[in-house]
Formats: sequence, C-alpha cells, structure tokens
Amino acid sequence: MKIMIKTELERAFKSWGFWITLIIGIGISVSQIVTRIIPAAINPISFFEPDNATVMPASAFQMWLGNGVTFEYTLYVRLIPILAAMPYAVTYLSDIKSGIIKNYISRTAKINYLVAKYMAVFITGGIVIILPLFLNYLTAIAVLPSFVWPTGVFSVFASGMWSGLFYTNPHIYVIMYMILLFICGGLMSTVVLIVSNLVNNRFVAVLAPYIIAEFANAVLRMADTDWIRKLSPAVLFNMSNINNILSYIVYITFLLILGGLVYFLGGLKHEIY
Repeated sequence: MKIMIKTELERAFKSWGFWITLIIGIGISVSQIVTRIIPAAINPISFFEPDNATVMPASAFQMWLGNGVTFEYTLYVRLIPILAAMPYAVTYLSDIKSGIIKNYISRTAKINYLVAKYMAVFITGGIVIILPLFLNYLTAIAVLPSFVWPTGVFSVFASGMWSGLFYTNPHIYVIMYMILLFICGGLMSTVVLIVSNLVNNRFVAVLAPYIIAEFANAVLRMADTDWIRKLSPAVLFNMSNINNILSYIVYITFLLILGGLVYFLGGLKHEIY
C-alpha cells in the first residue's frame, strides 16, 4: 500500500496537468496582487478618512484575494471545479484505456491501487486550490498591516460562519477556512474518479465537476432552505459568503459516500483490469 501511494503521488506531482493548473491558479492570484494589494501597500493611509469610521486604513484582510470583492476571486471560485479536476484525476481513466493499470494490479491488490489513486487525486486537487490563495495571503500580510475592525469593510459579517474567530484571531480563521477549502477542492476532484466508472471519455470525465457545479449553482440557489441553498458551489467555495457549516457537512459526507459506492465498489467490480 505505501509503495503504491508513493508511486501515485510521484506521478501526480510530476504530471503536466498539476503544474499547468497550478500556474493558472497562481496567475489569477498574482493578477490580484498587482491590481489590488500592491497599490494598497504603497500608501495604506490613503484609504483612511478620519471623519468616517467605516473608511479605515488598508488591511491585509481587506485587500487579499479571499476577501471576495474582486473579479479575480469571483473568477477563481467559479473555476475551482475545473481546476480541481485538471491536475491528476483523469489519469484513472487514462490508466484503464492504456492498459497501464494491468501492470499495477499484477503487482498489488486492486484496492491498494484504488486507494492510492484516490489519495493522489484528492491531495493534488486540494493543493492546486489552496496554494494560490495561500501565496496571495502571505503577500498581503507581508506588505499590509493585519488590522481587523468591526466597521463593515470586511466580507465576514457577524452572522457568518466562524465570524467570532475572525474578529479575535483572523490568522487562525484564514488557516481553518483554507483547510476546509482544501477538503472541498480535494473531494471535488474525486468526482472525476466517480464519473470515470460511468463514462468512457476522458474529456467528459474531466469536465463533469464543472458541469455538475454549474447545474447545482443554477438549481440549488432557488431552494427555500438556507443550508440547501448554500450547497451551491459558487457559495460553498466562497470565503466571503455567509456560509452554513451544515452545508459543508452535507457536501463532504455526500461525496465521501458517493466515492465509496461508485468509485471503490465500481472499481473493484471492473472486469477490464
């Protein structure tokens, strides 16, 4: 099992899909740094109006990508399903089509291969989503003061998830949210593995998370129940929204169960191995 996991992780981190996706994500992050963070860092006091309590000096938590008030972050959130799918997930179907999987199965149990592939896909999917955000966050706190004040300039409102933590320990808040997004991004990438047991086309498989996410965005937002409405990926992946912890629990549980039933059981029963 350990050798199989190591092999899959090495393949994943050396794959062109992983690095291309990472470059795309970092490109969006750098664009936001250039257009928003650096101009604010040149003169943070220029944002301050002494007679207006709602206009304060520029803060790292106000200007970084995760505050969600820029075009770059809106674009980034909408691209998360396809970015998570691109790095390595499609290699499961590629291994089947090329016959490479037979070489692995002849040397180890089928379940070992399936677990190793799932872990590699999950980890790379999470990394490509989090790393651009993390680099943007480090840049912001390096060049801007880390001020937090309850004046409405931040995207985290009192009714938001973990809002109390944000206004007391904002750095911990950001780290916890990134961990949550890592899990969400990783699970989104495993949708390709699930679909790969249902279709025989790599293009369809890699686009499936994006198509499903956009369909969910259109349908779930019309729901009357709050936590169902916030299952919409455009809301769920957005750190600037007033999210509901129940939505995350349902999302994570659903994809874990679906992965277990369709990917693992389907993979074990696959006859072409």
